[in-house]
Amino acid sequence: MNGTKFDLRIAPLEGIAAGGSLPASDLIIVEIDTRNADDVERLGALVEELTPGTAVVATAADATLDDVRKLMRLGLVDVLPQPVRRDDVLAALEHAARVRRTAQRPQASKGRLVSVLKGGGGVGATTVAVQTGCCLAQALEKRGQEVCLLDFDVQGGTVALYLDLKDRMGLADLVSAQDRLDGDLLRGAMSRHPSGLHVISAPPEVMPLDTFGLEFVRRVLDVARREFAVVIVDLPPVWCLWSFEILRQSNEILLVTEMTVPGVRQARRQIDTLGAEGLEELPLRVVLNRYEKRWGEAIGVKEVEKALDHKVDFTVANDYRTVSEALNQGLSIADLRKRSKAFKSIAKISEALVATGSQEEGRLEPHLSGIPRR
Repeated sequence: MNGTKFDLRIAPLEGIAAGGSLPASDLIIVEIDTRNADDVERLGALVEELTPGTAVVATAADATLDDVRKLMRLGLVDVLPQPVRRDDVLAALEHAARVRRTAQRPQASKGRLVSVLKGGGGVGATTVAVQTGCCLAQALEKRGQEVCLLDFDVQGGTVALYLDLKDRMGLADLVSAQDRLDGDLLRGAMSRHPSGLHVISAPPEVMPLDTFGLEFVRRVLDVARREFAVVIVDLPPVWCLWSFEILRQSNEILLVTEMTVPGVRQARRQIDTLGAEGLEELPLRVVLNRYEKRWGEAIGVKEVEKALDHKVDFTVANDYRTVSEALNQGLSIADLRKRSKAFKSIAKISEALVATGSQEEGRLEPHLSGIPRR
């Protein structure tokens, strides 16, 4: 296929998982019964033992959404439904070929992925994502490093609107070009804010969540992380397979909520979902937006932490005037009012992200320098 020769070998999963011989492979396709716990355990053990760069694809009959998620958590590339279609197999082969070519090339530095998760509707998560992105972009520009923000809220994304960017292209335009998606194409679809932040806007019209497939999302993330030192993703308020994949790859997750009973309850649901999906080990930081300390308040930070069973890592001051002016003018808070409480709050988030990045090993490259305190 396309000048590539395939050597096909068939072997039982039981024998391989029990220590049987397996030739070095670029792609392994495993037929599995998702109802058989032993089979799933064998598959997980096999994936752990394989050399890095080996693509593993599963095929299963009557696999539910939960089954697919369970298999993807093992580190698989894809799950093919049965009956298996020719196009699905070809896509798996093409992916294995890309993995092989990538493994043969010197590995470039991989930027850090920070996902912003909404702890309820209207809590200001996109505002936090936008202003944190601007703050990071301004700090890292002097060091020759760049930051991008990907608006994956495909049904209600407002990143471009908040930054007053006249987007010519966006995520929707990249779907049809995913086979030739590279750094140049990605940058061509981006708008650049005066702060230095590069933005991929959400589709201008409401689109179904299944408009984007796993392979497309993986490709966008891979290209973005090779082009930028930090990649921030504004996630949709609902869960789907590709949003799970973004979270799974994240170096850090910012869960944004506010100090109200509905906000805290929704944030707790998100934390519980992360645990149920096997993502509880990911670095999670809770951001309490629109925070305003008042004497005699019924709900305080300690009560919020108790309800969430998680530390509140950051509070963003309730500075309505400054934030509103910034959004209305499409500006970063730093350019509008650097001495404001809102900017000081956002700067602390940026500083912490950079500090954590400089301490991480393995997953994070390059290490980022600290942002001076203001």
